[in-house]
Amino acid sequence: MSYVNDSNTNKSNPPRTEYFAAMKDSKECVSVLARKADDWFDSITQNNYLTKIKRCWSYYHGSFFDDAYGGHEIQFGGEQGELTNLPVNHFRNIAQHMLVMVTANRPAFQARATNTDYKSIVQANLANNLLDYYMREKHLDRFLRDAVEYAIVMGSGFIKVEWDSTRGEIIEFNEETNSAINEGDIKYRVLSPLDVVFDSTKEHIDENDWVITRTWINKYNLGKKYYEQEEEIIQLQTKSDNQKFKLYNNSYDETDDIAVYEFYHKSCESLPYGRFIIFLEGNIVLYDSLESESGMPYRELPIYRISPSNILGTPYGYTPMFDALPIQDAINALYSTILTNQTAFGVQSILNPRGSDISVTQLMGGLNVIDYNARGVNGGGKPEPFNPTMTPPEIFNYLQKLEGVMETLTSVNPVVRGDAASISKLGARSGNALALIQAQSLQFMSGLQNQYIHLIEDVGTGTINLLKDFASVPRVAAISGKTNRTEMKEFSGDDLSTINRVVVDVGNAMAQSLGGKIQLADNLMEQFGPEVFSIEQYINVMNTGRLDVLTDGLNKQSQLVISENERLVDGTKPVKAMATDEHMFHIKSHRDVLSDPELRMDEELANRVTEHMQEHIRLLKETDADLLVLMGETPLGQGQGGGEGQGGGEGQGGGEPLTSAQQSPLDTAEQTNSQTTRGNIPAPATPAQSPDGMPVLASESGPGVQQ
Repeated sequence: MSYVNDSNTNKSNPPRTEYFAAMKDSKECVSVLARKADDWFDSITQNNYLTKIKRCWSYYHGSFFDDAYGGHEIQFGGEQGELTNLPVNHFRNIAQHMLVMVTANRPAFQARATNTDYKSIVQANLANNLLDYYMREKHLDRFLRDAVEYAIVMGSGFIKVEWDSTRGEIIEFNEETNSAINEGDIKYRVLSPLDVVFDSTKEHIDENDWVITRTWINKYNLGKKYYEQEEEIIQLQTKSDNQKFKLYNNSYDETDDIAVYEFYHKSCESLPYGRFIIFLEGNIVLYDSLESESGMPYRELPIYRISPSNILGTPYGYTPMFDALPIQDAINALYSTILTNQTAFGVQSILNPRGSDISVTQLMGGLNVIDYNARGVNGGGKPEPFNPTMTPPEIFNYLQKLEGVMETLTSVNPVVRGDAASISKLGARSGNALALIQAQSLQFMSGLQNQYIHLIEDVGTGTINLLKDFASVPRVAAISGKTNRTEMKEFSGDDLSTINRVVVDVGNAMAQSLGGKIQLADNLMEQFGPEVFSIEQYINVMNTGRLDVLTDGLNKQSQLVISENERLVDGTKPVKAMATDEHMFHIKSHRDVLSDPELRMDEELANRVTEHMQEHIRLLKETDADLLVLMGETPLGQGQGGGEGQGGGEGQGGGEPLTSAQQSPLDTAEQTNSQTTRGNIPAPATPAQSPDGMPVLASESGPGVQQ
């Protein structure tokens, strides 16, 4: 079989003087596109690629011998039905295990912003929550899984991400035309290799400048939408009439769907704004962006492909299941041979010598006493069983060999499939040995796993870009809250303006499982204790499986500091410290502003920063010591009982606020925490004790109570 077209067999067409995609005449351009689509289908037919992927589709659904039976029955073949055909579908079982290994653990989205300022961080969090919303509420995860399934079975799978202006809430209604304007929303669609046409002369799929997709839409609905061409549209053949390039053919199918083709072209020198055309059979043009003086509506081609690997030098996808096709045929043949032999001779026959004086009725039933006359050596004798069902052991051995080869080629070993009998033959008895065998299988799948990650990243980026470009009116989405609750969030495309890419962070399976997350929570609780994380937060992790229940507070503090640093640099908005801040964290983070050699030369900025840091120092001195201790902060300049003589005197930071030219307040703070041996630095206050042994706040204790 040849995957590359022979140049001698190509159709001879006169050279064009104009790029086909830039033709101003829409019908002429569509005529070329229709021919290119036909050439594409002719190409995959001639090189048997179409036959291969249709066979894979049939085998995956258990159709091996005769489609009329649906593939899930014992069938009979041969000239007179003497052969018993038994299908044993290892093909689907292996493909399903490949699918589970790749998609079992859903990777986590991580939106990337162009900057690291506060606004970008907030927008990145919004983008992450929106992507989670589309995965959960719009079932994006199902579309991704279906695309991977197509890729495993048929070599390639595609996801189309487009904006549907008819979706979403109605924002305006025109009574004159009796039509509504919706806010619009994203529409996902999974396409098979038979529904996507691209330039087969390219050596890699990523080199394509254009793509044609085929979808099926009810022609009567389409006629109402494009009422000027309604009569032509209704006359077109439906999917039932056109059996060409369908995965299955059924004479009883009846539908009103017709093929709708969409042509997307990137922006280039010939088409600075790209091009987008919707057309039907018979060169019927429904829309052409060139006529409306616009371009391709999307930033990139909205078709995203996944394939286990590629046929080198071609844009065709390749899957290990191609290699499993002939082995599956051989396995079915051997199982059929064994079953044919058993069914033909499994009911035991009896040799009854002539002259034995025993009738057939005497042999029927059971527990019979049979009298007979032995008439010499040559004349009679007793009846004896006749057993011709012996199947050569070589057939069983070779059958097991073929099953093993099929597993080897696809790297789906008995450990992955849970085949206990085959696992025992491997001789691996320890859990570590079995884990190593399974890890080797996963390593073989790493190529498809990487393709799956790239697909999620591309689809996620395309989703955010569509929301940025088309979500012009505020809309509400049900976004998962930090405690795994759902909250309503209003947003528009402007709220995502800084997001430029979506990446996928993939950890090990243990870290993504509930048990792994609980283990991480245990480690955090053990390392930092209840001073940082509460028991209630830990219980929430146990109940929800979300680690952000623990880290949410820390993330908010980080975002607060970033926002304050921006305000300090800008100087137009005030910055306020509060008693409940993490003062040491704020002081060190604000110091980073003055680490820039250019910024520290700005005296006004330096004064703003140092004065704000001094405010944190003041709060460490004046805030109730018990409250600071409960928050894990170290009180400064406070004696036992809050006496003034313990820390409020001269040299203890109780005078005028420091300026940029004076000693940095950070130096004082660091001395407080590190140089505990100095006499003027008190140890953390001990909470006062009530008569019943419970701690009390300083405000509740009397003047004579020692703290």
